[in-house]
Amino acid sequence: MAIPVFKPKKEDVLKCVARFDEIETADGGLPDQEVDGFRRTFRNALGFEQPGGEDVYSPIGDEAKPKISHLKAGFGIGYVTADPGQGVMMHNHDTNETFVVVEGTWKFEWEGDEGDDHVILEEKDVVSFPPGIQRRFECVSAREGESRGTIMAVVGGDTPGVEWSPESVERLKAEGVWPDSEAAE
Repeated sequence: MAIPVFKPKKEDVLKCVARFDEIETADGGLPDQEVDGFRRTFRNALGFEQPGGEDVYSPIGDEAKPKISHLKAGFGIGYVTADPGQGVMMHNHDTNETFVVVEGTWKFEWEGDEGDDHVILEEKDVVSFPPGIQRRFECVSAREGESRGTIMAVVGGDTPGVEWSPESVERLKAEGVWPDSEAAE
């Protein structure tokens, strides 16, 4: 069976363009972004709408609005920028999550069968995590002459969800940034 073909107007195709410098940045939207060691900036290129439910978050939070929001592509693409030593707490997703290192060197860590393990990736390297694996990432170093590193994240689904590990939730509660929590006394 042939794939149906249509010929769109140029203005319709241009609605599907997200120029990096025109994608709005967001420094918040997820509880762990308020904790030192986990500060990062998002640019939401495509997708990543908020999933429904209490304490359920989009992988790049609710402040990063998608530049291309009208398509239901079945995946989202966003950029994460961070200073060396900053990243994300241990978490997992209900869909696949793939990263491409754009600038700098990044550490990708996961909970393995024999404890935490990691791999260090450089520019243009790729790692892809299937659903359900607890994982985290952290900028190790920026490109020479730059102060921050950047990765591109591709996450399956139109409304993927993120869930923090039990240890991450306890840390967020202790820091007083988990919804409906108070700082530990």
